[in-house]
Amino acid sequence: MLIHAKKLSTFTMNATDGELGQLDDYYIDSNTLHVRYFVGDTRTWFFGGKVLLNVDAFTTIDEEKKQISIDATKEQIKNSPKPDETAPIHRQYERELSDHYGWPTYWAVPAHPVAAGYGTHTAAGAPLVPPVFVPSDNQNIEGTKNAVRTGSEEQELERNQQENVHLFSLDELKGYHVHAKGGQVGKVMDFVLHYNQTIESGNWSVRYIVIDTGGFMQKEPVIVPVQTIKEVAWFDKSLIIDLEKDKIESAEEHPTDQTITLGTEQAIFEHYNLTPYWHDKKEEGR
Repeated sequence: MLIHAKKLSTFTMNATDGELGQLDDYYIDSNTLHVRYFVGDTRTWFFGGKVLLNVDAFTTIDEEKKQISIDATKEQIKNSPKPDETAPIHRQYERELSDHYGWPTYWAVPAHPVAAGYGTHTAAGAPLVPPVFVPSDNQNIEGTKNAVRTGSEEQELERNQQENVHLFSLDELKGYHVHAKGGQVGKVMDFVLHYNQTIESGNWSVRYIVIDTGGFMQKEPVIVPVQTIKEVAWFDKSLIIDLEKDKIESAEEHPTDQTITLGTEQAIFEHYNLTPYWHDKKEEGR
C-alpha cells in the first residue's frame, strides 16, 4: 500500500483501550529509509506532548475510517519515555523506549536500503545522515574563554553523534528547496510512504518525494523516487537530486488526492529511466 505522509497524518491512532490522538511526524532510518517510529500527538487526552511509537507495534490500518491501531495500552504510552523535542533521537533513548514496551531493537537485524540505488551517489553512503547537533547551552554565544570548544571536543561530539544518531524527521524536510542537474526545480511538498505487509520488519518505508515545481503556470506536483537523492544540505535547507531538471519538470503531474497504482509507479520509473525497486532481489514484494 502506498499513502501520502500528509494523508496518514490525518488518521486517528487507537490503543488497545481507546483513542490516542493523531500522527504528527515520522522518524526515518538514514541508512535504509525505513520508517522506524511514528510520532503521536497525544495532547488531546493527556498533558505530555508527543510520543514515539515503533512502527512494528502498529497492527492494522483502516483507510476508509482513517484509523491506525497499535498494540499498546493508553497507560503504557502515557508512561513511556518522552523524546527531547529540541534534540535528535539518540540510540540510548531508543533502548529506553524498547525496554519500556518490550520491543526488539531493529538495529540488531541487518536491513537493506529501500532501493538498490539509494546511497550510491555519494561517498557517505547515506545522504540523509542528520547533521551534528550542538546543544544550545554549550554554544559560544558571548565568545567567552570558558565557552570555547577545542577542535578535539568538536571532533569527539561529531564522532559520538555519528555513532548514536541515525534518525531524521520527515517533517523537517518539508519546504526544503530541491536542486537537480541544471538548477533549482521546486520545493519538497510531501512524501509517499509504502506499507509492505509481506515482510516481518521494516514494513514501512519512504518511496517517493512529492515536489511542488511551482512556476508562473501553477501545476500539480510531481513525484520522484527516493533513490535519486544525492545529498541533503541541512543548514541550507536543500535537497540535491541526481536527475536532470527538465526531466523532473516534464514528469507527469500528480494530484495529491490521486491514488498511486502499479501503473503509476511503472510510468514514473520509465520516465526517469530507473530500475523499479520491486526488481531488487532484496526487496520482498511491492
